[in-house]
Amino acid sequence: MKKLLLFITVLFFGVYSTQAQDETSYGFAQGDWVLGGGITFANADDGDTEETSASTIAPSAHYFINDSWAIGASVGLMSMEMGSTKESNTVIGVEARNYFLNMGERTMWYYNMGFSTASGDSFDDSLSTIGVGLGMNYFMNENIIIDFSLANLFSYAKQGDSSAMTVGWSGEINNVRDTATLSIIFKL
Repeated sequence: MKKLLLFITVLFFGVYSTQAQDETSYGFAQGDWVLGGGITFANADDGDTEETSASTIAPSAHYFINDSWAIGASVGLMSMEMGSTKESNTVIGVEARNYFLNMGERTMWYYNMGFSTASGDSFDDSLSTIGVGLGMNYFMNENIIIDFSLANLFSYAKQGDSSAMTVGWSGEINNVRDTATLSIIFKL
């Protein structure tokens, strides 16, 4: 009888520890890396004006300094062609994210603060922007995450002698950093 009780106890703890190892862990921890970014391509030809094409590639990476704070950087390479005119621009950005609200085990809300600078053929002087945004991550599984963000809910931009401050999202799509985005990011 004692051997049967010992066998059942060992079996119970063996099954329990096996199940504990298979449990999915959503969220972030100190030392995690998250990679993402965006690729866009647009082409317009309405017959009346010159054909226009534009493309952007903007990889980004974030590193978690603790369970709720991440610091990151991004580089955006943009090119546009309007008939015989070709332009290329570069946007470099750094940001900090704070994950402040968990809504269930798969959904996390964050706010971010960032600085970016844009330069290239479209700019006489470089454009510097400081912004604050809000976003949400939804974990499809432990490593694949859908990221939705509203960038620059508050922003201050300066280019040469001109500057502008914006509060609130107007829904206008002005550039790569001022839009609502839906993207997929990968946790390493």
